[in-house]
Amino acid sequence: MSCASNIHVAVYQVLDQMMRTHVPPPGVKAAIHSIIDDLRVGRAPREIEQAEDISLQLHHRETALLAGDCSQAADARQSLRAIAGSWLHHRITH
Repeated sequence: MSCASNIHVAVYQVLDQMMRTHVPPPGVKAAIHSIIDDLRVGRAPREIEQAEDISLQLHHRETALLAGDCSQAADARQSLRAIAGSWLHHRITH
């Protein structure tokens, strides 16, 4: 499997872990930051932007959950779903 394929698989795994649990599991933040680093090495600007957006939404979701703001947590989760769909669509069409 190529490096690019490994990175895409890693992103799918991170998104899956975040979508299956109420609270993002341990290691998810480290995983997405590692993916961002790998994408920077590979100079993949579109993918970097999306991975950074995943990281940002993960932060929003965690912050909302800690504050007890279910509405904001749900908004972040919905954003993650949209990112996942976009990531999958781009990967299939390219």
